[in-house]
Amino acid sequence: RSKKSSIEACVKETKYLLSFSSEDEILNMRRMTDPKLIMAMKFLGKLELGMTQIMPESAPHVMQQIIQLSLLHGMNPVSPIGFVHLGSYIAKLGDVSEGYRYVKLARLLLDK
Repeated sequence: RSKKSSIEACVKETKYLLSFSSEDEILNMRRMTDPKLIMAMKFLGKLELGMTQIMPESAPHVMQQIIQLSLLHGMNPVSPIGFVHLGSYIAKLGDVSEGYRYVKLARLLLDK
């Protein structure tokens, strides 16, 4: 499987997960409270940043996990990292305006 098709598959799956929530619902989603999940999210956030440089073909899977955990268990300070990377991947695949929409969403989450 090529690097681009792997990214495309991850982006497609993540967008599907997000299709069940509006931007307002995401912005007003409950906060994550489980200490173990919060620690896991911190780990994933650091992993995402490192993987982008060391193993870029695997980084989209980390982004997907961050967003999936955020949608299932609530937002936390690491959640915007997942949305920024999703926006970046979407833009790299050619849809800059949609990519920007997710980066903007990440910014709004940071401001909360």
